[in-house]
Amino acid sequence: MTSTIDTTILTMLSRYPDIPRSEADEYINQIEHEENIPLCHAVIGRIDPEELDDDARQTYNEFTRWSLDRTRRFRNEQTSARYRRKENRTGIRMAQLHQQGRISDEMMLLYGLSGDLPDRPSYISLNEEEKEALFSERMERRFGPNWRERFDDLPRFLQRRTWIEDPQSHNWLKEGF
Repeated sequence: MTSTIDTTILTMLSRYPDIPRSEADEYINQIEHEENIPLCHAVIGRIDPEELDDDARQTYNEFTRWSLDRTRRFRNEQTSARYRRKENRTGIRMAQLHQQGRISDEMMLLYGLSGDLPDRPSYISLNEEEKEALFSERMERRFGPNWRERFDDLPRFLQRRTWIEDPQSHNWLKEGF
């Protein structure tokens, strides 16, 4: 059996499979239909999908396919909007939440909503100092002349001294793209 609550919980677990175990358990405890609990455990990787019965395994396969398709569609929508230099629903909603104070400046920067970037060929042709200057100017326009002091942990590519000392030291795993 399915319910809106069960579907919502399964969707959330599929979107955030690495949430803390205790938080996942809180959501799983809210499942209305007992037969969906093993499905939740399979979605977050606690049990192997092969351990599910045939109906649950079919539901699991359909659900994971849907989740992967949704991720792909979302990513394609974001990429397409950037190439067309258009705002999309996510960007518009995040801008509204930022104006309400519910999303931080860092989150806006993470999603690249602080303005248009130069086109790719132009950006690639810039040297490292010119790229740093481009971002510094944008940050200063957006956050003022003391913008570096406003953020606790700037990515290295925005820390001027890093470019001077070691321009290849950007930690992509920690600081993102």
